[in-house]
Amino acid sequence: MAKANSSTPTRVTADVFEAAAAVAALDHRSATEQINYWARIGMQVERSGTLAHRKVREAAAGRAQFAELADPDRQIAHALIDATMSERVASARFGRSARTEGKRTVSLDGDGALIEISPDGTTRLL
Repeated sequence: MAKANSSTPTRVTADVFEAAAAVAALDHRSATEQINYWARIGMQVERSGTLAHRKVREAAAGRAQFAELADPDRQIAHALIDATMSERVASARFGRSARTEGKRTVSLDGDGALIEISPDGTTRLL
């Protein structure tokens, strides 16, 4: 386990980093410090296990109705859904399944150039 004051390199999505950078200056924090701050708040919310927190998680998971939540809790449930979707999209590999269906895809190569990938795997610079 890492020491409390040590750091471990971690990747976050660009939208999270940009949001952190935008609000960090208001509290004289760096973007990294802001992300750590948000993470600590999230840990405390999850550890609290309050009834409201359980209802929010149930609604976000589709096992309860959003109408049963108060406005602030509904916003949190939507944020949980957004975060889950972002995580899944970031790790999804749509290209391979699209090419299996005979579709061409577009991607960036190792140099950052836009390329077209044919269903047979051949590439062409765009």
